[in-house]
Amino acid sequence: MDLPRIDIIKELLDQINQLYDDHRIAQAAKKLRDLDLVVKSELDNTDDNSPQIKQLLDDQYTTCKRFDRLRQESEECNNLLRMLENTDNWTDISNSDGIQTFYKDNGGGMHSIRMEGIVDSSLFDICSTVLEVDLYHSWIPRLKDATQLADDSRFRKAIYCRVSCPWPVDDRDIVVYGYGIDLLEESNKVVVFARSFEDGDFEGVDLPDVPTKTVRVDTKISGFVMQPISPTQTFVQVVSLTDPKMAFIPYWLLNFITNQFAHYLFVSLRRQTKSVASSPVYQERIKTNPLYNELKDKWLSSQHKLKE
Repeated sequence: MDLPRIDIIKELLDQINQLYDDHRIAQAAKKLRDLDLVVKSELDNTDDNSPQIKQLLDDQYTTCKRFDRLRQESEECNNLLRMLENTDNWTDISNSDGIQTFYKDNGGGMHSIRMEGIVDSSLFDICSTVLEVDLYHSWIPRLKDATQLADDSRFRKAIYCRVSCPWPVDDRDIVVYGYGIDLLEESNKVVVFARSFEDGDFEGVDLPDVPTKTVRVDTKISGFVMQPISPTQTFVQVVSLTDPKMAFIPYWLLNFITNQFAHYLFVSLRRQTKSVASSPVYQERIKTNPLYNELKDKWLSSQHKLKE
């Protein structure tokens, strides 16, 4: 027996909201597309509109900013994954220490860097390293400031970072909005996406002023893709599509960014993630923050699937 239309809509709304709360954005977006089709059918059926359904849609669908955010985040995640999948026009500029680095000039001031390699740490330890913003100074090279400006008490954050650049280039800073995406069930991956902060990402966030001798850069796509391959190894890809706000990038600076900063960032990530299990600071936060219980459950579930 078919469910009444209003029950179908309510069920889809509940499923979308639960999946979005769990950061399973791809699944939530798929359910939202299903809901879009149901709503379209409902609106096309003008002879049989239910006042209850209309009220439900007005309250939870038509003007729902949460669903607008879901659509945006789904598209952003897809753009990051497509950027990694499309190997055209990338220049292989470095391959050492098991870390491969690629570069692409996108024109209009935008430049892309992509790195990939195996990190001899668990997915859980890598996620722990990425989550603790105030500890970035202990592993990110040339970092002068890393401040969490806001979060949603889960896996969405607004972050300010500032890095030093070699003379005579001014320092660079950035404010990003970032979030995690659970794709373990679909493709055995976790994605961390970040881009320059936009109005509406978080309410009440005052962006820091740009310090003297500092230039604020703009990133359209930045992030990590992490794919566990064993309990103690993870394949990690790092990608960035960024405007460093330079009229041109001299070869020596490009060499510095790619072969020193970017490469050393990956090396530092490897080193830092190896220390998580023995670090009293990380372990205290893992013990006291309930989010880590959820992360651990997801990681252990992914390990069971690898064994199947």
